[in-house]
Amino acid sequence: MSRRGLPDWLVIARREFLERVRTKWFLVVTLLGPIVTIAMVVVPALLAHSDFSARIQVVDHTGKLGPALVEKLSGPNWKVEQVPVDTPEATLLGRIKADTIDGYLDVPADVLEKSTSVIYRGDNATNQVVSVLLERAVRAAVQKVRGDQLGIPSDKLESLLSPVDVEAKHTTGEGEGASGGATFLVGYVLAFIIYLSIILYAVNVMRGVVQEKTNRVVEIMVAAAKPRALMFGKLIGVGSVGLLQVGVWVGMAALTMKYRLQLLAFFGASGGFTMPELAPSAIAVILSYFVFGYFFYAAIYAAIGAMVNSDQEAQQAQTPVMLMIMFSFICLQIVTNDPRGSAAEVLTLIPFASPILMPMRFLLGGASLGEVGISLAILLASTWLVAVLAARVYRVGILMYGKRPSLRELVRWIRY
Repeated sequence: MSRRGLPDWLVIARREFLERVRTKWFLVVTLLGPIVTIAMVVVPALLAHSDFSARIQVVDHTGKLGPALVEKLSGPNWKVEQVPVDTPEATLLGRIKADTIDGYLDVPADVLEKSTSVIYRGDNATNQVVSVLLERAVRAAVQKVRGDQLGIPSDKLESLLSPVDVEAKHTTGEGEGASGGATFLVGYVLAFIIYLSIILYAVNVMRGVVQEKTNRVVEIMVAAAKPRALMFGKLIGVGSVGLLQVGVWVGMAALTMKYRLQLLAFFGASGGFTMPELAPSAIAVILSYFVFGYFFYAAIYAAIGAMVNSDQEAQQAQTPVMLMIMFSFICLQIVTNDPRGSAAEVLTLIPFASPILMPMRFLLGGASLGEVGISLAILLASTWLVAVLAARVYRVGILMYGKRPSLRELVRWIRY
């Protein structure tokens, strides 16, 4: 017990928590989350409603498509003109270099017969909006000219060839559903936040242990508290910082999605797709899996920190753990493709994968609260087992210096 009457692990946890929360970087990173969340909603909507301008010249070797292309591409912010077919390529490239035009469209002579590629060269060729508009205009112009050649009126041709949009809405039968793309994006971002947070804070525990061991500070700390209290205090202190930060991020994400339309109206934009809302049950699942997932991996990283003697050794020793985390993140696509499938069900029961995969599966409606409870029970039991084993490694390894222990020596430490 400490002088204040508090348990040793609680004193250490309080110290670890305050030491990190009082830094400027914690405040900056915590505030950065809400800013990025708002930007992810507002920026795409603003870009979708912004006007792109372009200055394009058309070189038509067919002698038929030029006027149709100029008609289809011309607009308030687009300046399109047809130039003679004998205009040298060097001259056109020189105009791009001199910034008198943005690019030129080179239409081959056999495009109407063989459907060869129409080439666009310009300094805005990387602009996806420009590329899409050019492709649509070329297709419309070719269809118009081909229809005239076949004697089909343009209005009937447009009606025949007009595409039909398909809007995918994700639902589990409990409502009309939200945009499938938006639901996937929200789930993916939340899974990435959990993935990144677990790595950052678990690795932070390992580096803290290595630093204290290298500086011999741990020898003084062991004299005042038991090694197990040191480890659990560090895990709880650093985990509390992570929980606070992730809680702020998830709470801000929930508010942003709930008041999305009002937020877009404030910035003078509007959205055409329906965003899913984060229900209280979803927030509880996200935070629960972050907490247990963090403790699962942080205990392993604390044991690794006690085993090694330098940051370089720690980087090598953590490779198997990093591979487990990366495997979990790679399997996200399996869950998104079929949230109710057997593969997703099995993956979300595996302790090292469920903290990353289950929140997304639950958000997609692929898991019931009962399945979440079973997964959490397995994760909780696994976390308790890992923490017990890690504590045994920690209490011996924290005062060991020299060569990194072998597998046989680790077994002896655990059985000691």
